[in-house]
Amino acid sequence: MPLLVRKIDKAKWMQNDILGGEDVSADAITNCMKTRGNTLSTWEVSGEENIEEAVLAMVSAHQHLDTIDVVCLNPGFLQNQGIRLQTNCGNTPVKDLVDRHVDICDLTYSSLGTVAQKIVEGISNGKVFRYTKGSIKKLLKSAINVGLLQREDLYESVRKKL
Repeated sequence: MPLLVRKIDKAKWMQNDILGGEDVSADAITNCMKTRGNTLSTWEVSGEENIEEAVLAMVSAHQHLDTIDVVCLNPGFLQNQGIRLQTNCGNTPVKDLVDRHVDICDLTYSSLGTVAQKIVEGISNGKVFRYTKGSIKKLLKSAINVGLLQREDLYESVRKKL
């Protein structure tokens, strides 16, 4: 089943007891769901076993190596809620993954709340995955070794840490 993968700051989502039914903190909404043109950026993968593809697409475009958390969202559910998804070229140096970028589009106060609720459900259901600096280094090195990624396409600050 296809999934959309979005980077989040899990600590922001856990500021309040969302698992106990408390409201999501404003910091989670404003920091993790910052929209641009009423869209949120995600990466599509064919299933949970391929989440690392989305992580690779994301971290290969970062200027720094940092631990990240990602959450999985069901695109079918979002579309059934009337939320529009649009595939477009993503910002990643991994050429094989550029076309896996999907924007969650035309977001409003209400539809953003729907996405936020799905993130809370993802956290509750264990659909948040943590990638440490070490695991990200391994992921990048592996992608370079198999030719998915060119070392020179990474920011110099990242190259130095590999």
